[in-house]
Amino acid sequence: GIDRPEKMEILHNIPPTPEQEIFIKNLMEFAKSGNAVLLGRAPLSQSEEKAKMLIATDYARKMSLDMRMISQKYDDHPDNKASHCAAKLAEYYFRFNAQKGTQFVFSDLGTYKPTEWNVYSEIKRKLTQNHGIAANEIRFIQEAKTDNMRKEFISMMNEGKIRILFGSTDMLGTGVNA
Repeated sequence: GIDRPEKMEILHNIPPTPEQEIFIKNLMEFAKSGNAVLLGRAPLSQSEEKAKMLIATDYARKMSLDMRMISQKYDDHPDNKASHCAAKLAEYYFRFNAQKGTQFVFSDLGTYKPTEWNVYSEIKRKLTQNHGIAANEIRFIQEAKTDNMRKEFISMMNEGKIRILFGSTDMLGTGVNA
């Protein structure tokens, strides 16, 4: 019985990068043959052989987000999802700058980990370096280690001090009143 804004869903089709195209072909061949070397990993053990389709699905999920989720041997690509996401976030950031508009970014894959490469930090890097958005206006809910810090982050969102907040569904999706 509460008022809710009408949902406006916009889907963006982001074609695979050239590296992703090659990896997709290798992934399809791996699914047929079980040859894990095609994916840049050691041959499958006997127990892994039974789970090869689960392995293929996991690799496909990671690869579709960013090739660096598979291996750090891959480079950044201007047409990957992180680049497209950063550009779209920046577009909305500047479009609603006068109102101090805020944005939630949900991703359950590639979540923030302070000591290792992750997609959250990569998008933040692109937002600050490529789009000129202040780093202190972009935060990760995983940084809020206590309930009080979480409440402070949400308060800062409501005030427009944090303009972009990243989080997983579990950490940001339920019970957040912002």
